[in-house]
Amino acid sequence: MMTKQCSSRPSRRFSRPKGCLLRRFGKSRSGVAATEFALMVPAMVMVWVGMVVATDALTADKKVTLLTRTLADMTTQMQAVSQSDMDSIFQATEAVLWPQPAERIGMRVTSFDIDGSGKVFVDWSVVPTNSALRGDFTALARCSTSNLVPIGLRTARTSIVHAEVNMRYQASVATQVVDELFKGAASGGEMPLSDRLFMRSRQANKVQFNPAPTGTCPGFVN
Repeated sequence: MMTKQCSSRPSRRFSRPKGCLLRRFGKSRSGVAATEFALMVPAMVMVWVGMVVATDALTADKKVTLLTRTLADMTTQMQAVSQSDMDSIFQATEAVLWPQPAERIGMRVTSFDIDGSGKVFVDWSVVPTNSALRGDFTALARCSTSNLVPIGLRTARTSIVHAEVNMRYQASVATQVVDELFKGAASGGEMPLSDRLFMRSRQANKVQFNPAPTGTCPGFVN
């Protein structure tokens, strides 16, 4: 008994027997790739978005570190600074964070004197005159004592400059992804970033402030 074969090239449209059409449909694999792609697209998009957001946040953190380094480096290359000098430095270093908005950062530079017993006093402390670059920082009171300088850096009768930078990083997209990637550190797509650096003067024993304040503090270093 001969089995009727399904013709692959029918002479007329809809001329194949229904059984042949069903068998060909069951063997067809032409839509498998499209189906698999449709299933994978959401996962692929989430991975891509996560990589973009994580890279952006890590880049912002690296820029905060670079800004802190630049701020300390430029200050310690000078023998004396004034408020206008520091404002110029603050304004110049702010460009390091581009394209992050300036209003999300804060900067402060402080010069500490260490007396003969290793006690630390504030010689001078400045924040930007431009409030957009100040953040939550305020200048430390002159001659006040401080515990910010680590014990290992408290060399007697020396001075040291301390640069501080804070930034409120805000994700532009996928804030939930940021919260999940940096769980505990981020909320609503916003994450605080900060860094600080101590550096000694390269031009003299200390970076003087101009005009020189009246009187000397305990632990004063020439």
